[in-house]
Amino acid sequence: MTWQSLIGVPQCADCLDLLGQLPDGMVNLCFADPDYNIGVFRKMPAGEYLEWCEAWITEVSRVLAPNGALWVSHSKPDVLVDISRIIERYGRGRVNWVTWDKYNGASPGEQYVMNRTKLHPQGKRGLDQDAEYIIYHADEGDWTAQCDRERGFIFEPLRAYLDGERQRAGASKEDINEALDFRRMGGMAGRHYFSRSQWCLPTAEHYHAMREYLNTNDHGGEYLRREYEDLRREYEDLRYTFNNPGKVSSVWQIPPAPRTWHPTPKPEALLERIIRATSNEGGLVLDCFAGSFTTAWVSARLGRRWICGDICAEYVERFAAELEQPQQVGMGL
Repeated sequence: MTWQSLIGVPQCADCLDLLGQLPDGMVNLCFADPDYNIGVFRKMPAGEYLEWCEAWITEVSRVLAPNGALWVSHSKPDVLVDISRIIERYGRGRVNWVTWDKYNGASPGEQYVMNRTKLHPQGKRGLDQDAEYIIYHADEGDWTAQCDRERGFIFEPLRAYLDGERQRAGASKEDINEALDFRRMGGMAGRHYFSRSQWCLPTAEHYHAMREYLNTNDHGGEYLRREYEDLRREYEDLRYTFNNPGKVSSVWQIPPAPRTWHPTPKPEALLERIIRATSNEGGLVLDCFAGSFTTAWVSARLGRRWICGDICAEYVERFAAELEQPQQVGMGL
């Protein structure tokens, strides 16, 4: 069985067993909602729990692409700080700390009262703990560090292609600047389309203008024959992915999902925000603590591939049954 056979098929597996089946660097986005160590599935001493977290973080770091994103959810902020420090040791800095304010985003009613009563017995001294916390880690693409790392300068193949075609045609950077209507000395093309230190992908308009210039000005050959859309897709695969959702703060007021066969399903709106922002269509999304499999549903709806699994056979079986009858699936799953 190949690892590709796991895509789109719910897996009943321990997180480490599932991760062990995946090759290096193939996952674009991982959302992890691990056991909170409060006694539902496991209750370990604090140090042992963090050792377990480090084990799966090590594997997640291995299977994530260099520009991949990792989101981790937890109910205890002090524990999440420790998890964040572990992730940072593997080269992905923390980009955001998100507070999921669950009940300020909901209309007051029976569910709010039920959860408030359950979580905070009468007489407890303190504020309501009606929030969970999510950390977002990614390599933001520090150019100097990337040049020094084993994987090298991630945009180098594209930069080398553009600059190689320019040199093969015998055109100077100044010639290209002039052909694209930039200033001849120090213009945009010379500074950014061929440079190793401040490289960026040309627009489609500028790429086609460069192609026309090199192929129609006695440069003795055919140049820049690769289609722009192929270059753009390669660029999207390499770059640090963040599809900015606009004016969204790090406090998310999203109502919780209704309880179904899973006691604590994550709402689709929460996963949709994460998946849209930090992956592209066709990308591979991983969730090895899938629970209600919200990650799988939302990934499929947004045109992403997914690998999702959970150690609880009941959850996997219920989700697999609903996959066969998608018309009956509610938006809360």
